[in-house]
Amino acid sequence: MKDRGIMKWMPAFIQPEHLKMMKKAQADYYKVKKPVLDEHEIEEINNTILEAMEFTQEVTVTYFEDGSYKPCMGHIHFVDQLNKNIRVVDNFEETHRIKFEDIINVQVI
Repeated sequence: MKDRGIMKWMPAFIQPEHLKMMKKAQADYYKVKKPVLDEHEIEEINNTILEAMEFTQEVTVTYFEDGSYKPCMGHIHFVDQLNKNIRVVDNFEETHRIKFEDIINVQVI
């Protein structure tokens, strides 16, 4: 069963501008803060990326975007040090560019 959240406590007659404010407040409620990684975690992520590229292993990259964590599965195609991002090619041959600063975790599958 899906909960309607803040919506169930709203009166029956409400102005559209109030409804927009309520939806924005509800969306902000579910956002999480970006975690801060220490040097050891960053080094571990770098090593996992290099190992996955060398042996063409499939990985799951978890990154932070718009207040939530998002997974991306595929092979690491390229590490762009100039633009500070990695390119992950998924099973549908789509390329995803993920910034270094947004990466939270990298796991070899």
